[in-house]
Amino acid sequence: MTFKLTPIAISLVLSLGLFGCNNDNNNQTQAEVTLPATPIIDMGVLNYIDPMIGTAASGHTFPGAVVPRGMVQLSPDTFKGTNTDTETGQNPWHSASGYWDASDYVAGDVLATDLNIYGFSHTHLSGTGATDLGDILVLPYSDDANRENNAFDKATENASPGYYSVVLNNGNIKAELTTTTRVGVHRYTYQQGADRKIKLDLAHTLAANNGESLQNRVELVDEYTIRGRRVSTGWFQGQDIFFYAQFNQPIAHALIARDGGEAMDMQMGAVYGSINSPNKEQITYLDFGKGDQPIEMRVALSPVDWDGAQKNLAAETPTYNFANVKANAELAWAKELATVQVKGGSDAEKTNFYTAMYHAMIAPVEYQDVDGRYRDLLGSVRQADGYKNYSVYSTWDTFRAVHPLLTITNPQHATDLANDLIRKSQETGLLPKWEGYGEETGTMIGYPATAIIGDAVVKGLDVNAKDALEAAKKSAYYRPYDFPQIPDHTLQAVMAGQLSYYERDKCVGLPNWNSVSYALEFSYYDWTIAQMAKVAGDDAAYKEFNDRAYWSLNHWDKDAGFFVPVKLNSCEKEFASDVFNPYSSDAYWYTEGNAWQWQWTFMQDIDKLTEVMGGTEGFNTKLNDLFTADANGGENHQDMTGFIGQYIHGNEPSHHVIYLYNRTNESWKTQEYLDRVYKEFYKPTPDGIIGNEDVGQMSAWYIMSAMGFYQVTPTDPTYTIGRPIFDEVKIKLPTGDFTITADNNSSDNKYVKSVLINGKPLNVFNSFEHSEIKAGGTLHFVMTADKSQAMAARLN
Repeated sequence: MTFKLTPIAISLVLSLGLFGCNNDNNNQTQAEVTLPATPIIDMGVLNYIDPMIGTAASGHTFPGAVVPRGMVQLSPDTFKGTNTDTETGQNPWHSASGYWDASDYVAGDVLATDLNIYGFSHTHLSGTGATDLGDILVLPYSDDANRENNAFDKATENASPGYYSVVLNNGNIKAELTTTTRVGVHRYTYQQGADRKIKLDLAHTLAANNGESLQNRVELVDEYTIRGRRVSTGWFQGQDIFFYAQFNQPIAHALIARDGGEAMDMQMGAVYGSINSPNKEQITYLDFGKGDQPIEMRVALSPVDWDGAQKNLAAETPTYNFANVKANAELAWAKELATVQVKGGSDAEKTNFYTAMYHAMIAPVEYQDVDGRYRDLLGSVRQADGYKNYSVYSTWDTFRAVHPLLTITNPQHATDLANDLIRKSQETGLLPKWEGYGEETGTMIGYPATAIIGDAVVKGLDVNAKDALEAAKKSAYYRPYDFPQIPDHTLQAVMAGQLSYYERDKCVGLPNWNSVSYALEFSYYDWTIAQMAKVAGDDAAYKEFNDRAYWSLNHWDKDAGFFVPVKLNSCEKEFASDVFNPYSSDAYWYTEGNAWQWQWTFMQDIDKLTEVMGGTEGFNTKLNDLFTADANGGENHQDMTGFIGQYIHGNEPSHHVIYLYNRTNESWKTQEYLDRVYKEFYKPTPDGIIGNEDVGQMSAWYIMSAMGFYQVTPTDPTYTIGRPIFDEVKIKLPTGDFTITADNNSSDNKYVKSVLINGKPLNVFNSFEHSEIKAGGTLHFVMTADKSQAMAARLN
């Protein structure tokens, strides 16, 4: 690997002490040393990461500092999400990550002023459609009039991997943020001679989902240290987090305001907010007096207790050295991104690609203390022994591309995550669905974790097939009386609709909430369970779940040409073709979409789907109808974005559909529509992600697609070709490199003329197997601008 001495690389060399350093007062001195002979990571890749991508429109990403899989995401909160602001165009939905780039709404350009920051909090979600976290808010200020919020100018913002900075207008305070896995590090530089003050707010929450602080405790341990606990509710009900914070300067004076009361002097060693008398609101105001030194603050989090937070602080940031922490964060990102190297393509395409890799590596997060302790989903403290506990699983989104991508680029991590899901089922009773910071929300439908662990099993990762099967069966057999240990609110959300589906003659009862989507997804997940059973050698389970995989065909209406709701206790169709409206996105029948998108969710047997749609010709016609349908038909759900006809790239059920053209006589349309999606829906701008990033799924789709292939059906270890963006992609695998090359590749040459996998022609439907990647090898494309020369699908 070539070492490029970029500004970031120079910063790394200096801060890691390769030229020597002195940590006193953060002053570094240069000394002559011999550079190490070990390879130095190429830091230049970080220049292609822009954390601002996705912070506008409905991308819902955050721009703050984070390391790969870090429990701390230290980022500015610019909008609480409690009401709609007509002047900026913000609404509660936009507060999902705590940050929303409103500059276009305010003044029509990115240099707009008077945008507000409420402070910098330590936990955030990347790209979700729901809101929570925003724990432990910190705001520097000089004047008491500016301790609620402050304005900033977009021109002063700087966001890069592991680092964020901005200048707060009132007081001209420069705020800088960086992180380790469990510690957020702040550096605030005040004007010469100004008062140096910091607000620490435990009541702050990102409130779009009616979240609130339930109880808080805080203690001024000594003149350099403060610790506390925050319990809150919202989307994550009963979230419990501890912190331990230290400062490089002594606190001259501390005030505390409790539950809306007047601020009063804070006494050293006193605990405010006892268990018997909790405070919902605890805001401390810390005064460090006037001085020349910046205030550096280290805030460690723990899911277990104060002692755990203190240990995390001591282990990960034992000294005050902001530059060193920043450099280590940058190095962590460079190491992660080194697994995939690209050549060719434009700077914009490289920025899209590596920023997508960055977004796809933020979560799931490592959610345990340095000593291995963590809380399970029932609140019990456990000790990890040889494994790591992870959190923030948006499984309905990420089973489609995030986890399949990891089986290629980081198979060990893919293994760890699959085993973590299985272990959570063993600990609490059910596989997680949408779990965050130790709390199960039950959001979205079905039991999609089965597709994640199923994919790991069939690809031969180190996952016990019998354990995976047993975990999956518990979710598939769900009955509420079998799980008395799980809170009622969780169970109601986790499996809503499932009971009626399996107890009413194999059809969803009463065309109830999201009934068609439930039926289709249950059938697919049951198919993934059947594949696990096959690997585990359980013939009876295979037969049972493979049979269940076809029950959703009862919803197929040949006359309507769509999957439709059905009546209670029978499979008689509720809606005839003359009254059924496939454009209706009413959530009563479908989840975040309509019949146009959901007709393609029968992923488990696309041969069968082709048959019911009228064979290859009918299947081809249905695809063409999808992409040419009226994009404005019906009323759309807020998650329906990125339209090409009624294909919607901004939401997950459509993500595999373009690749289905590889099963038709017009396989060249796969490349044509992919090229359009690349150019229209992924851009290196704040509004450059067409829908919610969804914890890496939008990005993982782009990464895999840009490399030239995609897995249509997770748990079927088969990939089909697409339209590669780069001339060369090299994936560093444990067993050797897998290299993808594309000859004659350009913006105009979007069609695939020929492809070889390890020197051999592809399988049927322009596909190849995971085993052909796993051992290392080559995938070679030849591209053309001539549609008539495009490679045809092998349909037999």
